[in-house]
Amino acid sequence: METMAVLSSGAQLTPELRKFTYRDLLDMERTGIIGEDEHIELLGGQIYKMTIKPPHAMAVSILTQKFSVAFDGRAQIIPQNPLRLSDDLNDTELPQPDVMLVQNQLYLDHPRPENVLLLVEVSDNTLHKDQTLKLPLYAQVGIPELWIVNLIQRRLEVYTEPKGDDYQHRVFHDLTATLAPSAFPDTLNQWLPEDIHTILDQQ
Repeated sequence: METMAVLSSGAQLTPELRKFTYRDLLDMERTGIIGEDEHIELLGGQIYKMTIKPPHAMAVSILTQKFSVAFDGRAQIIPQNPLRLSDDLNDTELPQPDVMLVQNQLYLDHPRPENVLLLVEVSDNTLHKDQTLKLPLYAQVGIPELWIVNLIQRRLEVYTEPKGDDYQHRVFHDLTATLAPSAFPDTLNQWLPEDIHTILDQQ
């Protein structure tokens, strides 16, 4: 029978969760534990399986299409793929942003923080994770601009000027606001349609 160690005070020791690494994910993909079509991200050594609900999927699709037109030839648009934070295979972080706007070049591996112009996270039931786990991580590695499309509170949160594990400047807009990424101030656009509110009302 399994036993648990007890401290002299009588308090039980809490078993530690194993922390996974990027190397572990590669091994799991190679052996078929993780399927090629599964959306998986690694945060703090913990594996998160991403599930895509209709409003979330719609927002990602619309943003990807509009970004592709607005930044054609100026940047690459990469939806729902990993962002590699370091060369270390033992890295315990491998986030998968919903949309990445990155420098227009050939990538033999996943993009790195220095390639990123803008990251977008579309948040529904993932809002807490996006704001408390992923936002500090993005700030730490110097991602210059983060948009959180907050479907719960129905606002578009823009974070710039990373410092430490936070952003020094944040502005909240309506979901259908007209704005431009800092890297391309000439691309003012209404990225999400007016009827997004109607769609959210039906959920």
